[in-house]
Amino acid sequence: MKPINVVIIENENISRVGAATILSETGKIQVCGLAKTGKEGIEIVDQQKPDIVVINIDLPDINGTDVISLIKCKHTSIKIVVMTANSSRDTINAAISNGADCYYCKNNAREEVGERFIEAVMAAYNNESWIDPTINRILIDNLRSNDTADKNSLDLLSDFSNKEITVLKLAAGGMKNNEIANVMYVSEGTVRSYLHNSFIKLGVKDRLNAIREAIRLGILSFADMKIEEEVTQETHTRVKTNQNGQKDTAKTSNKGYKGWVA
Repeated sequence: MKPINVVIIENENISRVGAATILSETGKIQVCGLAKTGKEGIEIVDQQKPDIVVINIDLPDINGTDVISLIKCKHTSIKIVVMTANSSRDTINAAISNGADCYYCKNNAREEVGERFIEAVMAAYNNESWIDPTINRILIDNLRSNDTADKNSLDLLSDFSNKEITVLKLAAGGMKNNEIANVMYVSEGTVRSYLHNSFIKLGVKDRLNAIREAIRLGILSFADMKIEEEVTQETHTRVKTNQNGQKDTAKTSNKGYKGWVA
């Protein structure tokens, strides 16, 4: 299997070296570049053209959100994982708006750091959006403050089929396409079709922004972001069994919800 190439742009020495060590120890990820500044990071990304860039927002020379925008403009296929202790509402919005695919918070408990960081990087590689559960509340509060659904939202809601709304709810709760397909007894292709139709109706290009816009307009509620927890144990076990064969599903389900993957 071809290794996943990652460039890390992080001004803090301990975080930079620690992140490189955690990723390298997986055996699947190759760190092909380390940078202390935004300028240096952009140069390395241009040379290496990695699969993923891990970046801290608070860089000494260039704002990390601007670096994200520059990288995305030149290399649209590269995925961006934000790795920062900055969990302010404005920073989260700016990072996501400028093209960040996943947002990992460095303020996690020590025993969860490696696991969550790898989860964020792998989610980005698999073309998914991942939001650290420690900052989910900030994101939800931000959506609530902007939740000013107008008269047009009711008209927009009528454009959605029941199944399209169901797929959006399951995606908001953290389910991947194959898990949604299992729950709804449809193919993954059908799930992708429902999502694509929803993107067009909402005027967005990805699941993260589709869910944010659907909540802002009142098509989804904040409770939908936790719908995964409401799936019955029987359904949860069936989905995990279908995916992992003979894996211990009881052990998997007891680990709990790790992050919001949209």
